[in-house]
Amino acid sequence: MFNDRRLSVLVVDDDSDVVDFMAHVLRSENCEVCLAADGEQALEQADNNELDVVFLDINIPEQDGWLVCSKLKMKLEGPRIVLMTGRTEDDTDRFAHFVHADDVLKKPFSDTEVLRILRRSETLSG
Repeated sequence: MFNDRRLSVLVVDDDSDVVDFMAHVLRSENCEVCLAADGEQALEQADNNELDVVFLDINIPEQDGWLVCSKLKMKLEGPRIVLMTGRTEDDTDRFAHFVHADDVLKKPFSDTEVLRILRRSETLSG
């Protein structure tokens, strides 16, 4: 990792390939990793863990990523939110700003892109 403090990271996606990839990359960086497959699980994980970063897919069941992001951002001292999307619409970044997301990660993405965002998050929380 980048310093002595381990980041606590939640990955929210209903695509098991994305979850497995993200978990592997994050654990290789010594992060504490929590996983969720839908919006309800994401909010439950956020209530039960002190999270630094949430990688949140926009298109998830139960409560979509837009709503989950809004709810997490209402918390004082909430985690950094990185929205993940396969959408190609130009308005994704605008909507991400509207729900106060900290970053957007466009699918498909690489481990290098995940680590870039993780380093930025680590710097801000460290």
